[in-house]
Amino acid sequence: MQPSNPTRRPWAYASHRAAPALILSLLPLSVSAALTTYEPFNYSTGSLTGQNGGVGFASGWTATTGTSTVAASSLTYTTVPSLGNRATTAAATATTQTRSLTSALGNGTYYVSFLLRPDNTAAGNNAEFALIGSTANLYVGKPTSGSNYVLDTSASAGGTQNATSVAYASGTTVLMVIKATLSAGGDSFLLYINPSVSAEPGSSDATKTGYDIGNITSLQFTGNLGFSIDELKIGSAYADAVPEAGTWGSVFAVLGIGCVAWLRHRDATRKTQSVALAAPAVPQPPVPKSVS
Repeated sequence: MQPSNPTRRPWAYASHRAAPALILSLLPLSVSAALTTYEPFNYSTGSLTGQNGGVGFASGWTATTGTSTVAASSLTYTTVPSLGNRATTAAATATTQTRSLTSALGNGTYYVSFLLRPDNTAAGNNAEFALIGSTANLYVGKPTSGSNYVLDTSASAGGTQNATSVAYASGTTVLMVIKATLSAGGDSFLLYINPSVSAEPGSSDATKTGYDIGNITSLQFTGNLGFSIDELKIGSAYADAVPEAGTWGSVFAVLGIGCVAWLRHRDATRKTQSVALAAPAVPQPPVPKSVS
């Protein structure tokens, strides 16, 4: 039997994985109600493979080819808030990282956003984010051919591309937002690049219709260009996937203060328990026998 400890509190041993969920629970209802998936790459620097933080995923990141790392500092774009670090790949090294969603996304409308930064200008190399479907995949980013960002049906040459007029530039971070409308009659996809964060644009940078990918089961990034990716979000409304700094900044501040307080309490509690367990038993005086 373990020694009784009146100072113990069940919540003092909560997993660090609860932090992303706490972020969502603290967000204003108008922002967080439909944000179902969030990956801020809030990990220590090192290998990305096996990391299992964030919200809305069934398992950790897996590497099909190559390796990706968690690099210090987040990607930044105007007023879009960011948390933690970022994922990055090496130049001239084929890399594919995939992560399964907790629940597949079926018929409906979803907004998927992420930050992407090419880290070199090698011709013939690609840097793409993908929605992995049950019947086909959709790729978004810099293809193996051409210098403009595209919607693509393949990560290699031979796919059907719908190009934008936005050229990629090494060292320049872009905000990409995919509006995916899945339906039995055929799916449609709109791509917004560097859109307004206050409202959904009236027109897209590229459109793909009549392309059926089935249910979205996983997220993936792939390529050999050498690039960084960050702040993956999925929501059912534009404002969920593209929040403004004002709606998240205060939450991050509260979360940071709360985490510090929690960590201090946890450490103090564990110290108290350690002392209690390590302390020798104090002899108690014998109880006098009653005299009849």
